[in-house]
Amino acid sequence: MRNAAEGGASSLDLHRQATSAGVEEHDLVVVSVGTNDAAPWRRVPVAAFSRALSSFLLSAPAHRWVYLAPPGVDEACLQGSTDRTNAVLDEYRDAALSACDDVGAHVVRTERIIAPLGAAAFADDGLHLSGRAYGVVLPAVADALRSAMHRG
Repeated sequence: MRNAAEGGASSLDLHRQATSAGVEEHDLVVVSVGTNDAAPWRRVPVAAFSRALSSFLLSAPAHRWVYLAPPGVDEACLQGSTDRTNAVLDEYRDAALSACDDVGAHVVRTERIIAPLGAAAFADDGLHLSGRAYGVVLPAVADALRSAMHRG
């Protein structure tokens, strides 16, 4: 097992991260992009995000994927109208779900899993998940990994 996640990374970094991690055909890869792509200082256009993610999923050596969908944000805690919104993140999530369908990726719908927690799903910054949220998301990721492993 190897964690090649990088804080602040976006869909435009996926190929480099996979190369750096030495991803091979037999690997099972968890991909979590979208939230940073939507960041106001980055704002990767949704079409470019979709192309980058699709290109990665179709050309990387691995053939088994789990996609961890963006959880959304607690808009009440963010820095005003220039920060990410759930409406914007929905666009990135929808684009990613389409790309994931094309390769048969298992998808963890983070936003649905944490919904019962409400604002408690997020740290005080409104962006990062809280410990309680990870407590419900990680078992879902483990289930998706088990399903993807058995798919073969």
